[in-house]
Amino acid sequence: MRTGSSRRITTIALALAVAIALTGSASSAVAQPPGAVPLTMSPALPAAGDAIQIGTDLVTLGTAGSVQIAGPYIILNIGTTIVSPEPPASLVHLEWSIPPLPAGLYTIEVGSLSAPILTQSLTVRPQTAQLGLIAGRFLVTVTDQQGGASPAAVALSDSGGYFTFFDPTNVELTVKIVDGTPVNNHWWIFVASMTNTGLSLTVTDTQGGSCASNNCPSHTYTNPPNTNQNFIDLGTF
Repeated sequence: MRTGSSRRITTIALALAVAIALTGSASSAVAQPPGAVPLTMSPALPAAGDAIQIGTDLVTLGTAGSVQIAGPYIILNIGTTIVSPEPPASLVHLEWSIPPLPAGLYTIEVGSLSAPILTQSLTVRPQTAQLGLIAGRFLVTVTDQQGGASPAAVALSDSGGYFTFFDPTNVELTVKIVDGTPVNNHWWIFVASMTNTGLSLTVTDTQGGSCASNNCPSHTYTNPPNTNQNFIDLGTF
């Protein structure tokens, strides 16, 4: 064999190898799952008895499909939109409504359980009539004075939350605590009432656990029956 022929064969072989490698890379890129942002939830810190709204943004041709709950797994299916010819996928906002769940740890799978596009854990807290705010330093409790009520607390963030009395979907009272110490050396308490039910709301400052349970500073805000009062306290704590 001539030297020139040998070089041509070697060149062709290298070109084929490069083409195969490029084809493999392109195929792999197409096979990547659609891009996504983390799931958003409302309420942000759900508790047992809360209806939950879950949303995300996906590059997809689909729409929000059905919801399946199988033990600790919540499968948020994507309904496909059949279009011919199929256009390029675009970023779409999808939302699913989740019914109230028992307290516990769940895994959310977007897409399907066997081939999820996005996976995220979800903790559903036990329903309680007490909020622990500012890393648990402030304990907020509500005593409802009307028969048949069952006060329950739902935290929305580390600094605020709300209470329900009769229906877990009906907010009766919201509470927020703001660090006002840079302004007047006090923590600020904001209580917004959406009810005329008689109630007593008590805020206790555990001072990070440094006080004994029987001498922690506390203050009670009272709303008499058939009245509606909001409270703004910028100086007690």
